[in-house]
This record gives sequence, C-alpha cells and structure tokens, in this order.
Amino acid sequence: MIHFNKDDVERLSRGKSSRSKIGSRSTPHRLTQKERILFEAAQRQGFLKVPASGIRPNVLNIYRLWCEAEGREFNVKNTN
Repeated sequence: MIHFNKDDVERLSRGKSSRSKIGSRSTPHRLTQKERILFEAAQRQGFLKVPASGIRPNVLNIYRLWCEAEGREFNVKNTN
C-alpha cells in the first residue's frame, strides 16, 4: 500500500508530480481556478458540492485522494 499525505495531493492538483508517486498519467488531476475553489470549499465543509452544470472528474479524483490522505469519508452532494 502506498502512503501519501495532503502535500502530495496538493502537488498533483497543481500538475506537479507527487513525492510518493501517486496518481496516473491516464487519470486527470490538475485543477483549474474554478475547480480549486470547489476543492477548497470541500476541504472546509467536509463534502464536495457538485454544481448542476457538473464538474470534470479531476475534482472528484483530487478530493477522493485528499479524503484518503486525511482519513475522512468521501462525501459528494449534487445541487440539482
């Protein structure tokens, strides 16, 4: 099992390689400015709020990894 921390996830979200070599080139991780706002709000609130217009899988991937690194439950809520 690969152990990683929040810093590794943050590096991935900015398009940089992680020190623990998590992530995959075939899985998108880099976040746009708007996606980063959603991600940072999810960190504070404890759940990822998906807008009605939807989001790219990047945000879900990064938030899932961050929850795993934090030992938190992965919660996603749709706002329809």
